[in-house]
Amino acid sequence: MTIRYTCRECASVLKIKDEKAGTNGKCPKCKTEFVVPTPASEDDIEVEVDGPATASSPDLPIDDDVDMPIELTPEVADDPDFDPLDVLSAPAPARPAPAALRSTSFGADKKPSVAELMRDFEAGKKKDRKTESTPDAVRPSMAASTEQTAGSAANALSKAYQQKRDSANAPKVSVKDVQAAEQRALLMEFIKKKAGPAIAAIVVVFYGYYWYMFSESYKGLPLYSVTGRVISQSEPVEGLRVQFRPLAESIEDTRTSAEGMTAKDGSFRLVYEIPYEGAPEGKYEVVVFGSSGAPMALSEGTPMLSVSSSGKNEFDINL
Repeated sequence: MTIRYTCRECASVLKIKDEKAGTNGKCPKCKTEFVVPTPASEDDIEVEVDGPATASSPDLPIDDDVDMPIELTPEVADDPDFDPLDVLSAPAPARPAPAALRSTSFGADKKPSVAELMRDFEAGKKKDRKTESTPDAVRPSMAASTEQTAGSAANALSKAYQQKRDSANAPKVSVKDVQAAEQRALLMEFIKKKAGPAIAAIVVVFYGYYWYMFSESYKGLPLYSVTGRVISQSEPVEGLRVQFRPLAESIEDTRTSAEGMTAKDGSFRLVYEIPYEGAPEGKYEVVVFGSSGAPMALSEGTPMLSVSSSGKNEFDINL
């Protein structure tokens, strides 16, 4: 006698020997554990836990329009040596691929559900819209691709030819020239790092010695700073040469003239001997020369001014 048991999870029908009644079992498909029911009579019965079917209920017809078809486990041969534990411990059969991974073609014994047909229809519409929205400019033609490839090959060949021609026209450098260039570079590096400071020190010492031995120093009369300003009608005059000519008071008077140029504000500063500024003490006759070099008339005639050893020696000269 065989016990027919319907799994409450996957609705698979199992055939189990009656001596296994009351023992623990496991569905070979979904691995759901259950207790093997006890048969009510010697006839084969079907027991369904949490389901509408009973031992006296007739077989329910299968509707072809059901969205989720009921999958049954393979039939197990009715063998006296059959052990349900072998079936329960066997690996679960491979489940069918999801509807998203299947194409529109289905098996002859199975019809697609309404939900699967709707998903396939929407996927086809999206694909068509994407193809129509892609502009022709984005999809390069075969001719454009071929032309671009040919242009790249031509550019590469032209570049290789130019490099070969440049290398052929480049001047050849001998080993001696390379060695000479390396020696010059080493010499310049030595001069910059070690010989440079020594040469600079020698130049400074030599210049100081030359200045001390051969430079002229002023050895004449004491000089005193003389400044002033040339004014023409209350306005300063620029670019005039002011000359102080000494008035000899005795034979021993060895003074010479002192001169200065007026600046933008009409001011001047006398220079006795370049680069020594000032003038010796004594009386002087003042003469002003214009830009043409001719003497200019002064408002008060030829002034006679005295340079003293005490005082500021600042003078205003009016034209």
